[in-house]
Amino acid sequence: MKVGIFQFNGCDKCFAESLLLGGGHEVERVSVPASWKGGKLDVAVITGYLLPKDKSALDKIAASSGKMIAYGSCATTGGVFGLAYQRGNDIHPLSTLVPKEILNVDGCLGEVEELEAALWGKIPNDKSKLCEACSRHSTCQYLDDVVRQLEIEDGDEVCFNNKGFLCSGYVARSCKENCVGSGTPCRGCKPSIKDPSFRMLGMFATLMANVEVATEATGKGGTDKLADAPDALTRSVPDVSGSLFRFSLPASRLPLGKAPSAGNVLSDVFIGRPIEELPLITGLLGGLKSISFTLDVVEAYENGAGLAVSEKTKALRRELLALEKDLQAAVAKGNKEAYKAATSAIRKVAGNMNLSNVYFGGFKVPIQGYDDTTDYRSHVFEIKAGKYASGSVVYEIDSSGLVIAFTRKEE
Repeated sequence: MKVGIFQFNGCDKCFAESLLLGGGHEVERVSVPASWKGGKLDVAVITGYLLPKDKSALDKIAASSGKMIAYGSCATTGGVFGLAYQRGNDIHPLSTLVPKEILNVDGCLGEVEELEAALWGKIPNDKSKLCEACSRHSTCQYLDDVVRQLEIEDGDEVCFNNKGFLCSGYVARSCKENCVGSGTPCRGCKPSIKDPSFRMLGMFATLMANVEVATEATGKGGTDKLADAPDALTRSVPDVSGSLFRFSLPASRLPLGKAPSAGNVLSDVFIGRPIEELPLITGLLGGLKSISFTLDVVEAYENGAGLAVSEKTKALRRELLALEKDLQAAVAKGNKEAYKAATSAIRKVAGNMNLSNVYFGGFKVPIQGYDDTTDYRSHVFEIKAGKYASGSVVYEIDSSGLVIAFTRKEE
């Protein structure tokens, strides 16, 4: 089977993960699709988020291919970069740009085992919900409160939703990244049902029947505007788009956002997000530089706000940075075994390739082989408005902890 794998915009983690495809394929890997010289393909695999300017390259690929696969959330639904849709960036899933049947392999990052199956025409059809397999056992009971995820996981097995955190396990499938196992609520990168974000919105709203939600009359016979004074909902879920549409905003059929752009996609992704979400977002979209990007964001706030960090935490972070270089070298050389070794070691410390265990002040859950968790566990921190900088990033947060400016220096 002749397979072309094309990396478009954004993160290159799925493109790198495709190194692990089994033998028996003649694979052509193309990092600059616009310069592809063409040729007949049995299957074209598309990774990365897509823009209207990519249509000519996609049309050429589609005309040369027997079938097409969207691999990873960026290609299937817009992915985390799709949050920039909120600020007018016309990001698209592959299915809206190519008039051809598309096989979708969802996930951030996409599972290479599912990609292998899709190459042979086997569409992943396991629609069982993450909640059904989760050891935390959701009860679907009404909530007494909704809380920001500034509070650190305490190690119990209570459902995140029952605690008042928003976890999309109700509408997502299990995946090998298992963010929940790293003390991080699921964001729904592998949907189990159609329109998962809207369904999760309805589900969480139902659970909040006992939660205080203040409204004010509009003068037009309704109370369709949240009150000016903060209530339990507006304090605890300050970023509805980022919380519920983390991977699917461009595919949601909502109108293109009208909020002013900061001038580039990356800044537009981060502006409006709460500070507690920043390490996860950088882990999702930083590609082969996710570790250094995430640690820049984390250490900027720690240094500026005076958060104490243990020597053990610093040592574990240095270990991760060394592993990032190993990962980059393995990808550059196309060395499958070195890639496996590096990703396995990263997952051991960081929880997964999304770095879900990495947080402000330390790590969220215990790391195998490091028994004294008090040496490196993260802790609750207070929000301090201000401008923070470290390494490649500069960002500013307001008094509620929402990002109001974000830049990453070009290397």
